[in-house]
Amino acid sequence: MAQSYDYWKWKMCAHLKSMNRKVWEAVEKDFAMLDNDNPTPREEEKLQCNDLALNAIYDAMDERVFEQIKDLERAHDVWARLKESYEGTKSMKSAKLYILKDKFSSFKMKEDESIPEMFHRLQVIVNDLKNLGEKIEDQDFSHKFL
Repeated sequence: MAQSYDYWKWKMCAHLKSMNRKVWEAVEKDFAMLDNDNPTPREEEKLQCNDLALNAIYDAMDERVFEQIKDLERAHDVWARLKESYEGTKSMKSAKLYILKDKFSSFKMKEDESIPEMFHRLQVIVNDLKNLGEKIEDQDFSHKFL
């Protein structure tokens, strides 16, 4: 999953939202309960959404990845652990950002590369930069492409 985590993350996010926006909310925002043995109707709804999200996430991973998160009971915590495991810590993200900025600034078409291949390679760099929070203006992308 390490190499395809970003792909998995985007698809899983869309899948969870399509199930119900409240299911995605259970992943995105943690929640607290006043009494675990006696949940309110609102807490019961949040627990149900949490269970739906966990089930969907579990179904979309292999046994090796499941071993990393099986001790967690909240979808929010599972999502956070997977994110840290595959996207890295702040310092790792900073290093990735530095490398990607360098790739973007020195981007050139390769000798044996077609225009669609070059476009795809540039798009991957730009998407990776955006995923790390970097803003790439359309005109910067166009100038690199040209």
